[in-house]
Amino acid sequence: MRANSEAIDEEFRAVGLEPLAPYTRAADERLCHCVTCGTNRWVRLSNLRQGGIACRWCHGWEKWIPWAEQARARAATWRSLGTAQESFGWLSQSNLAPLTPVGDLYQPVGVVCLVCGETLVTVPERIQASKGRPGWFGCERCAVDRKGQVRADAEGLFAANGLRLLAPCLGEYVPQRANCLGCGVERRVSYNDLRTGSAPLCWTCTHGIRPDEPHRVYLVHFSSLKVMKVGLTHNRHDRRLFDHEIEGGRVIDTVVVPDREAARRLEYLLKARYHSWRTPDVGPAEFPQGGWTETWRDDAPVPDLAAEAAAASPG
Repeated sequence: MRANSEAIDEEFRAVGLEPLAPYTRAADERLCHCVTCGTNRWVRLSNLRQGGIACRWCHGWEKWIPWAEQARARAATWRSLGTAQESFGWLSQSNLAPLTPVGDLYQPVGVVCLVCGETLVTVPERIQASKGRPGWFGCERCAVDRKGQVRADAEGLFAANGLRLLAPCLGEYVPQRANCLGCGVERRVSYNDLRTGSAPLCWTCTHGIRPDEPHRVYLVHFSSLKVMKVGLTHNRHDRRLFDHEIEGGRVIDTVVVPDREAARRLEYLLKARYHSWRTPDVGPAEFPQGGWTETWRDDAPVPDLAAEAAAASPG
């Protein structure tokens, strides 16, 4: 047992952590001291064995400093960088108190969580961009606990809304694959939309719309944001196109494909192709109608949707 305990201690030391409390189980948090930055951390051995972060303080500076430099340069061409007062406001709303100087929304800040005491690094702009999604870019330790609770509650919540989950819940805001218990059609619905009552009704049950009917893939240009967006919708419904036009978008191309699966395949292909032009500084604040994860900068080559659809067709 002693030899095993010493071997486990060495696993912590190998990633720069000096154990301060006895080891219990791999899934339990263990108090450690980071030899690099000098902060105390609560770390799970199971997380380390999966390649997880040893010290959120050290990792946070490495992650956010280069990101902030690039994001600030891009944002300065089309939006305000914000003020220190705004930064304080967004940190406060996430129960975070600053431990390092606070600047504009793009300046990384070392903070302490007022709920659990964890110290970490975040960027106020990311909290602001994800408003309406509590926990995003806030305390990572609290977010882990929140995610665990979501996973535990997901099956019951989906069942209460007439859905059967087809796989373990991946997160609070991630659309999950689920079958409608009424008609059997597969849907993609997020835990948060069900919890807030904002999830759309099953189209097959309420409107007779089937996923094996023709769908459209569309391309919308938002000139004020300097971004392009790809998306999909049923061929008999224009609501999504109207949503984007109301928010300043202009539909520049559409293509009809045989079914929803073909539309998803084309959408995924384009998202992957334009990954290097992605727009991480565009979020819910800029896209209140949703869909910011399918955007890229408008200085990228414009795709021909008809040609892309033909190339992506299995036949």
